[in-house]
Order: sequence, then structure tokens, then C-alpha cells
Amino acid sequence: MRILTILCVLAGSLIVSGCELNNGTQAQGGNKTSNTKNVSPSPKAMPKLAPVYPSAERVIALHANQCGGFTLPPTKRSFKGENELKAFFKFMCLKVSTDPNTVMTKLLKLDLAYFWPDDIKQYLWLQKQQITLQINAQKEQQALNNQMQKTLSSLADIEQQLLLREDTKEQ
Repeated sequence: MRILTILCVLAGSLIVSGCELNNGTQAQGGNKTSNTKNVSPSPKAMPKLAPVYPSAERVIALHANQCGGFTLPPTKRSFKGENELKAFFKFMCLKVSTDPNTVMTKLLKLDLAYFWPDDIKQYLWLQKQQITLQINAQKEQQALNNQMQKTLSSLADIEQQLLLREDTKEQ
């Protein structure tokens, strides 16, 4: 019984002394941290630089270059979104007359991909207007083709009826 009591007292004293050691360490560590902050301040985070977009002149030059006939002056700088603009203009020049709906879809995605400056947004808006005109012209052309097919079909029916009348008159 005495041994059990001694062990309980020792265990209790170890637990109490362990708590005091931890509290003392935290207090000392807290002092060290506050002293360190006063002695050597942490470096400030670098402010983020605003992304550099191409100028409107560069965007127009990219468009002209991708459609052919215009050489693009070389530049050492890389601009945000320039590769995407090049890819879009190349696709646009090849497909705008055959598939303007797909071109419009890609243009809308490109427009939303970046926070373009106002002058580039205006240029992209102009491109949207041009593609919309192309889509409308294609729809009108299709409507005219459909009307022409109906007219040709009606003329063929009339011609067939006239030929039948002539055959019946001869008999």
C-alpha cells in the first residue's frame, strides 16, 4: 500500500512539474518571438504587378499578321493573352466565312478569358459585330437558297404540267 501511495505521489508530481515546464517553455518562447519581431521585421510581400496586355495597335497587327499580308514587328516582351489572340485570329481568318458560329463561340470565350483593357475590348466588340453580320448574311443566303429551290421546284412542276397538256392536245 505504501508503494502504491508513493507511486501515485510521484506520478502526480511528474504531471504537475511537466505542466509547469511546458508553461515555462511557452512563456519563454513567447518572449523570444516577440523579441525577434522587434529585432528583425519580416519582409513585406511584393505588391502584385498589373498584367501587361498588348496595345490596341499590337492586337490589330496580330490580326493582320495571322490573316496574312502583314509582317509583325518583333518584340522582346511577352504580353498577357497574346498567344491566345494569335490562335484566335488565325482560326478566325480561316473559318469566319465557312463557320461563323464556331468563330463567335471562340471569340466569346476569349473575351471572357481575361480582363482586357478597354481598347482591346472595343476591338473584340467590333469583331463580334462583324461576325454577327457574317452569321446574319449566311442565314439570309440560306433563306434565299431555300426560296430559290421552292421557285425552281414550282417551275419544274409547271413545266411538267405544260408538257402533259401538249401531249393530251396532240392525242
